[in-house]
Amino acid sequence: MISISRTKRAAVAAGLALPLSLTTTSVRTEVTATASPHERLESMTGVLLLETARAEFRKAASVTMTGFALKDGRRATFTVSADRKGRCTGTTTEEGQGPSRIVRVRDETFVRMDPQAFAREWGAATASRFDGRWVRLPPGRTLDDVGGFCDLTTVPVVGTADPAEQALSGGGLSVGGTRSVSFLVMSPDNPPFMGYIATQGPPRPVRVETQAYDFQVDFSAYDMPVPVTAPPADQVVDLAALAEPTP
Repeated sequence: MISISRTKRAAVAAGLALPLSLTTTSVRTEVTATASPHERLESMTGVLLLETARAEFRKAASVTMTGFALKDGRRATFTVSADRKGRCTGTTTEEGQGPSRIVRVRDETFVRMDPQAFAREWGAATASRFDGRWVRLPPGRTLDDVGGFCDLTTVPVVGTADPAEQALSGGGLSVGGTRSVSFLVMSPDNPPFMGYIATQGPPRPVRVETQAYDFQVDFSAYDMPVPVTAPPADQVVDLAALAEPTP
């Protein structure tokens, strides 16, 4: 995750311009706090909202994440569906390029890159040689930050935890037609993130965003099946083959 200075963190937090409570609550000191079953989300402290969002996110069998992020100075949009069993499928599209695909099944990750992105990463000759092929990645490796969303434990804010975090409760907002309440999360080493948790139905995260580096992800289609099929073997090349000299 990108690290920014304390001055910039403060400026970004101010720029979010949402109504925040005046009291900061620390996850370090209140992590064991729990909400009453009858407590309204709108009346919770920031830390309770954060912990509620994380607890509900951990319960989800699957989720679809749609958003955008700034990458190499260009905005990239993405849609990724992932479940707790390791199945994942998604696309990402950078400005001025076509879509790249990612598939994860049976602990194997496959990426089919847009030709322009392929050429920029590996050179025109290699991109031409393997045009249209899927690249099989070694375990734990991804060619794109978006691939990190295939692991629901690493999704920013709701999938991760930092004992030094602080949280502020915020105001209400409609996200994709769902009423929600917001909370601002800050930590010494990361930019501030704004999270939104649904006040209709299960109190699950519906959005996470930060203006520090132009990032937003919306969460939907909780607990829906994630049908994934590995690409045909004759359309797959191992990542190591890309480094081999072109004949």
